Amino acid sequence: MLAKLGPGSAVFAQTIERLSRIFATARQTPPVAARFREWQRYRTGYQGQESQSEYLFIHQTYLAVLARLTARRFVAPKRPIATTEELLEVINVDYFSRRGIGNFGEGDIFSWLPLDRRWGLGLDDLVLETVQILADAVATQDLSDAQPGVLDDLYRQASPISSSVPPWLAEHIVTEELGLTDDPSPSLLDPAFGTGAFLSAAVQAMRRAVANRGGDEIDVLFEAPEKVRGMERDPLAVALARLNYLLAFGNLVQQDHPPFLMPVYLSGLAGTELSTSDDSVVTLFTETGEFPLPGPFISNPLMLDWVLGRLTNYMDGAQMRLHVQSEDLAVQEVLNAFYNYLTAGKPRTPVPEALTPAEADVVLDTARSLVHLHIHGEGTLWLHLVQNMAAPAIFARHGFDRVVCQDAASNFDIHSQAYLRAEGRIAVVTTLADAEPHASGKRLVSMESRLPGAALLITGPEQRASL
Repeated sequence: MLAKLGPGSAVFAQTIERLSRIFATARQTPPVAARFREWQRYRTGYQGQESQSEYLFIHQTYLAVLARLTARRFVAPKRPIATTEELLEVINVDYFSRRGIGNFGEGDIFSWLPLDRRWGLGLDDLVLETVQILADAVATQDLSDAQPGVLDDLYRQASPISSSVPPWLAEHIVTEELGLTDDPSPSLLDPAFGTGAFLSAAVQAMRRAVANRGGDEIDVLFEAPEKVRGMERDPLAVALARLNYLLAFGNLVQQDHPPFLMPVYLSGLAGTELSTSDDSVVTLFTETGEFPLPGPFISNPLMLDWVLGRLTNYMDGAQMRLHVQSEDLAVQEVLNAFYNYLTAGKPRTPVPEALTPAEADVVLDTARSLVHLHIHGEGTLWLHLVQNMAAPAIFARHGFDRVVCQDAASNFDIHSQAYLRAEGRIAVVTTLADAEPHASGKRLVSMESRLPGAALLITGPEQRASL
């Protein structure tokens, strides 16, 4: 993949040149400008000012689109993309939503293609030509048995200052150090997952454990999204982690399967704060506005997908009403209908319970902001961000049996206190120099012989060991 689709390949050069032309023409439209702005904010939060160029954004968009085409090739390896409509649905992620794969990137930072025709840019043919070049290149690859990490080398080139955990190390830590070899029951969180090496290893360990016990592997599609979850601050890493999590399911997603929600979240936007006054409301404070969420949305992340996710229909309804109504009246009328949806039961869905009137009022505050943002061209982006930025509050309330990540040693205790259940275990991959001052009361494993300079801190008793 690196040689045929990476920098230096003809496909990369052709696609990047066309993406650059599209971006240059479309960058002032609200959907594109908002995504570039928020991408810059995310990068400000963890990598500094030097890594925010337009070229890097275009390069990362290329890889995010490639990840979606790779996922499409994987889930339906024997059926080529048949129509222009299907190709565009793959790019905007509607294809995966229809297959029952939720939170795969709907409206995310890299979803500025295809462009909305209401902006009248006349770029439809160029956009289609651009994604077709990449789709044709992916179609020549046999991805039916693709493994997690298939695009990670390309990620390291597209994300300066990035690092990732080798698959062998992720598997060792998840199975041997955290005990998921034979027992698939413990829940696991990676609060800084990079491209998702630990998450993928945990899903694969769960598949093996279920198979070894003679169970039905399809149960993994029900259990893994509930038990193996994570969050990350790098938008591109999240796009790759979603692909890797999907690949970890193997042939389970190459057949008819029950719907599931990808438990892989983008968090940590610079300038964003979470406020929890009590168990009833959590508020996301951002530079764009405040987005309150009621307790049930934090207790059950499916609410964010199944309930708040339905807001897109009402967004479009408000947009259509602008021909005959003022913006405020159009928004109020669709919110009246949305309120009725919120306070009604939803049988035969994963969230059948109705919200109380007080809970529905909280949702309407957020919905109102999102519908107005949609009318001005930013709504689907902020819907995606709100659905993802609540992850720290969701995970803190849920609690996990295992926590694992590649992070600074100083965050060992922070993650333990925030996310780890009583009697749980945490493992943090860091450098040996970083681990030494924090090793008191913990197990420190030097990995000098396998990964020079690296070390692993694990929940005690205090001990020194080598891998």
